[in-house]
Amino acid sequence: MNRYEINKNDYLKAHEREITVLKEHFPACFDTDGSFDIERFKEYLSDDISMVQEGYELKFLGKNYARLLATLNTDSVIVPNENHNSTEENEESENIYITGDNLDGLKHLLKSYSDKVKCVYIDPPYNTGSDGFVYNDDFNFNVNELSEKLSIYEEQAQRILDLTKRGSASHSAWLMFMYPRLQLARDLLTKDGVIFISIDDNEQANLKLLCDDIFGENNFLTTISRATGTPTGGGFDGLVNEIDYILVYARDLPSLVINGLPMNEEDSKIYNEKDDDGSRYLTRSLRRTGGEDRR
Repeated sequence: MNRYEINKNDYLKAHEREITVLKEHFPACFDTDGSFDIERFKEYLSDDISMVQEGYELKFLGKNYARLLATLNTDSVIVPNENHNSTEENEESENIYITGDNLDGLKHLLKSYSDKVKCVYIDPPYNTGSDGFVYNDDFNFNVNELSEKLSIYEEQAQRILDLTKRGSASHSAWLMFMYPRLQLARDLLTKDGVIFISIDDNEQANLKLLCDDIFGENNFLTTISRATGTPTGGGFDGLVNEIDYILVYARDLPSLVINGLPMNEEDSKIYNEKDDDGSRYLTRSLRRTGGEDRR
């Protein structure tokens, strides 16, 4: 990391990424003083694009701060593990394994793999209250700096700093943690790339809205329900949950092609039923079995 990139952090603001994209693709919409001409920008939009006057969005304490974290350059340095790399099984390896803060790791990966990764899978903290998740960071902003960078009142800047310094497992803290990491993960994906994100009921609803914000609601592919086999909650007087979820988003859904895997003979024996179009499937009872299991 060179000194210029580190010093550049002093001037970066929360929407730096978006401004850079606009300047690259719509330079005529910027005046000589850097002001953005929204009316000129509207002229570039086709007539079949409707302008939404009212809508909804996910808001949480520190959202602009999270955007800023995705923009800042990392001051960390990757140091090769020579002992690991020199072993016989690793000498010819083409894999990369990074240990450390995953936010820094993503920023390092983007230098070489921006728009080049076909598939991303992440298993973030579920924020269950018992999984040990607590958000804090060591970005040493003061109130005045943060207020200026985010264009917010000093009172709000202080609330954000209080949350990051004391450590928190609130929904806002979890979203603040997730936002920059998902934003950078999106930047790694190819146009036909896809991301899978594991989660459970504690943050599933918030994660869906967050991903809609980052990837676009139109790039949502599906939510996969996964049987965990481990009952949680409930009891004799309540409902028991035995599933968690995998949210699936495309970088650009129209570009995504999912071909599946070829079915071998053993698979055909398991998936022994056929639809009218020849697609195979299996049927399975939803009733639990076993002498001690509650029906």
